[in-house]
Order: sequence, then structure tokens, then C-alpha cells
Amino acid sequence: MTTSIRAVCFDLDDTLYPYRQYARCGLAAAADLLAAETGERYHEQLHELYVDGGITHGTFDVLAERNGLPDRLVADCVEAFHTSDEPLTPYPATEKALEQLTPTYACGVITDGRGGREKLRRLGLESSFDHVVVGPEHSESKESRIVFDRMLSVLSVSPAETVYVGDDPRVDFRHPNRLGMTTIRVRTGRYADADPPAEIDEPDYDCPSLTAVPTIVASAASIEAQSISRVDSDPRSEDPNVR
Repeated sequence: MTTSIRAVCFDLDDTLYPYRQYARCGLAAAADLLAAETGERYHEQLHELYVDGGITHGTFDVLAERNGLPDRLVADCVEAFHTSDEPLTPYPATEKALEQLTPTYACGVITDGRGGREKLRRLGLESSFDHVVVGPEHSESKESRIVFDRMLSVLSVSPAETVYVGDDPRVDFRHPNRLGMTTIRVRTGRYADADPPAEIDEPDYDCPSLTAVPTIVASAASIEAQSISRVDSDPRSEDPNVR
């Protein structure tokens, strides 16, 4: 009996690790830069803006405007935020899930996040994946099917042979569903309670964390294999008039 599931691909931020950890490291790095440049401490203000105030876009613009900082420091802060070298820690279930999956399936990462490869290095996970697609490296995102096509092409698998695991129903599942992948949502991170915008954004499976993913993948593979076996063993399948 041959399984038709050959690959498992993952989103990165909030799927393999908590993004807020990356943000905290980045905010601290930006605040340290500002302290070196201005002699003033902005750590608490940045935390209040980003974490307490929910200003996660244009954070440094707001800080600069409120404190009369020169515009040049905004770009420097953004760069410091994304180039922090502090180690990151995966979710507790991540490494165990990968240990169970990698011996059997090709594994990949598809991310829209800047610095995806560096994040994997900081997480100590870069060797766990056969291929990584970072959308910004190609001026692309998961709003387009192209990033998924790139992964399928490199891994030499079809959508039906691929499982995609993500956390954000706004962007993660629409194109994998349209392509015919098996989709799994993990309820971790910032979008754990977010509702899918439309029916096409609903995953095939929904689970609290990555702990359940290997079992779901094995189950999906078994279902596919049984389906193939039934078709191959059914003498009616050789009759072109049978539907």
C-alpha cells in the first residue's frame, strides 16, 4: 500500500514559534540602538506602543513623532528590529513533531516574514527542512499561489501529495485549498481566535498545537492510500463506462 502524502510544509511565524518572542528581541535591539544614538531610554515606550497599544505597523514612526527623533533613526530602528541575533525558542511541540515527520516526508517552510532563513537559524531548525520559500526574497506573498507553486516544484510533489500547516486563516489556507493540498490549522499565536474570512479559507483540520500534526498527517496519508488501493483493486475501475 503506497501513501500519496509525500511532503509537509509549514508557515513559520506563530506556527513553529511565537512571533511575539521575535518582536520582543527586535524591540530591545531597536531600543538599544536609540540609547546609543540619543543617550535616552525608549525600551518602555516601545513596549507600550507595540505590545500594550497594538501598534505593530509604523511603530518607530509613531515613536519618532512623539519624541521628536530624526527620521533617519526610523529606518535604523527597523533594521535593528529585523537583524537582532538573539536566539529564539520553538514551541514545545515543534521539535518533536519535526522529529516524527522528517524521516518520512519532505518538509518545507513557506513564510511571508522578512528574514525567514535567519529566524530558522536562530531557532536551530534550519537543518530540519528540505527547502524554504521566503516570499519577500521574490517580492511575493501568500496572497498569491506562486509561493506555493515554488515549493511544490522544488520538492517535486503535487498538491494532492502535500500537507500545509499554518496558523492564520486570513492568508494561510486559501491557495493551498484551491490547489488541493490537505490543510491543517494550529491554534497558536496572534490569530488563534481569528475566524476564516470565507469558506475557502477554512482548513481541513483544526487542532490546538503541532502535537497533533504527525497523527493527522499519518491519518490523511492512510486515507489517501486506502483510496488508491480501492481504485487499483476494483475491477470496475478498468471499465471506462463505470463512473
